[in-house]
Amino acid sequence: MMHSSSHSNARSSIFASIRENLAKSEPFNEEHQEAKSEPRTGVLFVETNTSEVFRESLEMVGAKCTFVENEIEAADRLRSIVGDRSATEIIVSDSELVHRIVNAAGINAIQDASRDELFSSAIGITSAQWAIAETGTLVLESGAERHRLASLVPPVHVCIVTTSSIRQSMAEILKLMDPDANRAITFVTGASRTSDIELTLAIGVHGPGELYVVVIKDQ
Repeated sequence: MMHSSSHSNARSSIFASIRENLAKSEPFNEEHQEAKSEPRTGVLFVETNTSEVFRESLEMVGAKCTFVENEIEAADRLRSIVGDRSATEIIVSDSELVHRIVNAAGINAIQDASRDELFSSAIGITSAQWAIAETGTLVLESGAERHRLASLVPPVHVCIVTTSSIRQSMAEILKLMDPDANRAITFVTGASRTSDIELTLAIGVHGPGELYVVVIKDQ
């Protein structure tokens, strides 16, 4: 019990330190200005602007992003991604949003995947609790979504998010997250990238080589 408490305190201290340093950060340069004021945690930036920044950031890191009006359109997009690969071995997280869309798409998927099923799967489908517009990063909290390995092991990762989950910066999201509620937090920015000592870039060696993000507009 003492060990658990100490671990929790250490995690909280780390998050507090990150928040403090992000708040102190100076603007990068004239081309990339960051607000010097405290991040607004309860208010979204103008949705169209933030969403478009998120889309552009995703494309810059090699991901493919599609905005849809509702879950029916999300199911259509998911069916298209799966159909293009004739994939049959598909694993999913335990997200209710993912389950609804996978079922609507008529896709057979495995939720409680074994180790062998994970490493033989073609596509992993998850949601994300947050999305960072300025970097195109997806944030998966273990306290909210189990089976995050679906985002890390298969060669193709499909992530389904809503526009209300998009925030402008990492600082905003760190303000909103409770580190004590999560044993682990996964940050996904584009496909897996690895460089050797000669800086030769390889895609998909240590994780998904393709990332698709489906963003559902909140009604």
